[in-house]
Amino acid sequence: MSRSYLVNTVFVAALSLPATAFASGFTIGSGNTAVIEPAVAHPAEAPCVVPLYADAVFGANNIDYNYAPPPDCPGPWAKVILKVEIGLDKGIQYDRSGLIFLGGVNIWFGTTSEPNPNLGPKWHIERDVTDDTALLLKPQTGFVQIANYTNSTDNSVITSSAQLLFYPATSAYPVPAVPDMVIGLGGQGGPAILNSGLSKVSVPLTLPKNVIGAKLDLFLQGQHDDEFWYSCVPNRLTSPLESCGNGAFREGEVEIDKTPAGVAPVYPWVFTGGFDPYLWAPLPGVQTLNFKPFRVELTPFAALLDDGKTHSLSLSVHDADQYFSVTGALYVYLDHGARVVTGAVTQNTLTAQPSPTTIVSPTTNSVTVVNTNSTRDFSITGYVMSSAGRVTTTLHETSDFYNDQIFDIPGPLYYSQKIKQDTETLVDVKQATLTSSSETSTQYSYPLTVNYLYTVNPDGSSQQTTSFDQEYHSNSVVSANGLPVGEYDLVDAITPTDTLLISAAGYLTGNTNQSSTNVYSTTGTGEGCFTRTLAAAANVLTSATTSGSCK
Repeated sequence: MSRSYLVNTVFVAALSLPATAFASGFTIGSGNTAVIEPAVAHPAEAPCVVPLYADAVFGANNIDYNYAPPPDCPGPWAKVILKVEIGLDKGIQYDRSGLIFLGGVNIWFGTTSEPNPNLGPKWHIERDVTDDTALLLKPQTGFVQIANYTNSTDNSVITSSAQLLFYPATSAYPVPAVPDMVIGLGGQGGPAILNSGLSKVSVPLTLPKNVIGAKLDLFLQGQHDDEFWYSCVPNRLTSPLESCGNGAFREGEVEIDKTPAGVAPVYPWVFTGGFDPYLWAPLPGVQTLNFKPFRVELTPFAALLDDGKTHSLSLSVHDADQYFSVTGALYVYLDHGARVVTGAVTQNTLTAQPSPTTIVSPTTNSVTVVNTNSTRDFSITGYVMSSAGRVTTTLHETSDFYNDQIFDIPGPLYYSQKIKQDTETLVDVKQATLTSSSETSTQYSYPLTVNYLYTVNPDGSSQQTTSFDQEYHSNSVVSANGLPVGEYDLVDAITPTDTLLISAAGYLTGNTNQSSTNVYSTTGTGEGCFTRTLAAAANVLTSATTSGSCK
């Protein structure tokens, strides 16, 4: 994307309009960051609040904090929610990555909005961290990392506060089944950095002998040369197509003792400086401020992990290219009725590496077409002899990825790149005993469309027009003994567009025709429906509606 004038850069000017109305918790006419995700659902009882840090000001270094469980709300709890507030001063600043670690475990990963000379954005996000209960039952040390560098130009300062909200269990909201152990995956003092497809991060595991389940939550964030990995091409085409290398396919690979154990698709997050910062103001991209991890099912390996030996859990990213920032957490479940559990892995058809294919069409005039595809289809089965008898777990996962790019580069005055990509992943997990069975089938879809056009006018001025269609869709169906018992569906979709205006001297003079629409919709068995739609134009919020209707 070397033709783009602003690729992951900063605001240097902005349109500013006064706030004119307040609707559904949003200020119409405001350019402030508008977060579409609803608050995490929780019991009606008042929570115990534990601050992690307050009004922290960020520079290059981590900020440490100490945590202790709430004395007035002894755990375990019905729900635990992390609430993070972030703000920037008016001025200039890049988007920055942020992470919160507690006891060596990542509990938030995301990026920041960009300010401008007329606006210091402020927002807050929430995460359900109830699965981290085992970690939260004991005092821990932690740190927050939002590395921010200031100078005479990039002068906006980032501040943040965070707290944990503990909701006591009641008869109406009992303690849910939570993991017995939480183990962090990443580097010392933050996430691990994977600079190539050969780079790996590994964690040694010596677990109790009564493991009956394990799940791995993974965050895979492309940065630097990999920030726009979905726009990359084979290395031999990087120069003629003026794009990044190593192709347009990335995938997380999980190993246990160097044996393939799981696969995680990579979501194409776009930061608030990506391509054009006006695209993402005031509506940021899907999950940009609050990443969602991908959960890798490792329960078929439970019997291997509970043999009392030390094992190695490793993670790599296929064709990573300077670089991927990765972290995550391993959630371990124990058999409370047995001190020793035996069993075995009986089937594993997962291959170590994917086999993506890339087809480059012959150049016709100025047009080059690059098509990349990858397919996964594997099963892993294992069983444990638990206190409840033999339990067999089978994971069947399929993943279909495609990335189609059309480049039109007739000369230095015109550059067009169109990207259409999707990843369709199905994760089906079945558990069976002698008398019963259960199944959870989850479909993930990551559609992405990018249209990018850079043109130069006769007077030497130029314009860059970019539009996105970015979506996240997950649908999960739960069955028991062959009968459906629950379903949950989530859709998050945004469609921004903007045109940057650039002088003949190469300076940004403004933007025009900016607009964006964001829709967030959930449906859950027993939970009803939630739909929120936000719209923006000229970089201010123009409408906000929230309803209980299903879309």
